[in-house]
Amino acid sequence: MKKNLLAVTKVIVALVLTFFVSMLVWANWEEPPLSEKLDLKPIHLAVFSLDKQANMADSTLISQKLSSTQGVTACTVNPAFKTVSITYYEDEVSEETLKSLVQQKDYVASKINFAAMEGPKCPVPMEYIDFFTNMKRTLCLR
Repeated sequence: MKKNLLAVTKVIVALVLTFFVSMLVWANWEEPPLSEKLDLKPIHLAVFSLDKQANMADSTLISQKLSSTQGVTACTVNPAFKTVSITYYEDEVSEETLKSLVQQKDYVASKINFAAMEGPKCPVPMEYIDFFTNMKRTLCLR
């Protein structure tokens, strides 16, 4: 009986060590991305839908106003689909400020809520992906 228990214990220890070593190799297989090394600020995205189609002069004016705003990293005005997409730093400019800049030219802007849209979704819950990403970051020795 003790020999069986000892054999099972050895197998379990070997499996745990094999799993740990394989996770360590996986975490250090490739160099971490530059974004983790530089500790960059997160960029936020706001997409506004316009109530009417913008002409070329208005879309250029909106784009220039948004681009010159501190905290905005990029903006795109799509007159055909009546949308304005803006990437920005949340600690430098608020979403309400961006919305007011878009609405200055007699346009009514409403934020597009992507979470409410239907369509194909990833079958893996985000918590699982975050768990493995954090584990890889923790076990990385580089």
